[in-house]
Amino acid sequence: MDAKEWNEYVEKVATGAWPVPINMIKDQGNWMCRSIVGRALVFKEDLEGAMTVLSTVLDVEPNLDEAPEVGLSEAEHKTLCLRELGEIVYKLAHKPEAALQYIDAAFKLAREYQHPFRTGARGELWYRHLQLLTECGKQEQACEEARKMFREEQETSHAPKQDDPKSKINPYKYFSLKYLAEQEHVAGHIAEASSLLHQAFEFYPVSLAGEKDLAAANAINDPEERYKAYQHCATIQYLPWEKLPPAVIRRNV
Repeated sequence: MDAKEWNEYVEKVATGAWPVPINMIKDQGNWMCRSIVGRALVFKEDLEGAMTVLSTVLDVEPNLDEAPEVGLSEAEHKTLCLRELGEIVYKLAHKPEAALQYIDAAFKLAREYQHPFRTGARGELWYRHLQLLTECGKQEQACEEARKMFREEQETSHAPKQDDPKSKINPYKYFSLKYLAEQEHVAGHIAEASSLLHQAFEFYPVSLAGEKDLAAANAINDPEERYKAYQHCATIQYLPWEKLPPAVIRRNV
């Protein structure tokens, strides 16, 4: 990608609807600028351009010790780039096997990073891994991996504090159970699917409004309708998955 091509991409994402500020993206030598431009091109549905830009980030080794109080960390930038590349490959080539390589690399990096994510991408990457395995014809393997993840998280998680329900939040448990519930639903085991989704929400970040929504879902007698109500709750991000550092919270109050 030469300077002329780069400047064309920058111009594209810095103009039109939802423009990105030019000072955030003009430096071609800064890989995080390329990360922003590439992901903005995905938003603008220029998938081939996005792949061209995001591919320049593949060899970058992010600093896993970096945890900025403002903006995304290097680890998050790289994780999101890998995720987008996987989705681009999936959309353009319709090859879940190839997409899975990028998604798995993104998930591995996300798991290695020991600081909070602002994007909430970690659990979703695990869920996408399971979905792509299924599309590769490996549903049985995906189900076993989901069960294994749940067991391992049960074994390694600290006991939740009774006065802090947020301490139970775990995206890997939630998305594992959500995936298993969906497989049971596809198989026609509606009551089991509904029960698994009910259990999954024990590990989901829920606000007061979310608690009311879930209580309403719990009260539905018909398993299919109850399952649909749970699925609707799953489309709502009531609270962030991960807490921001205290300094960031104070600044945003």
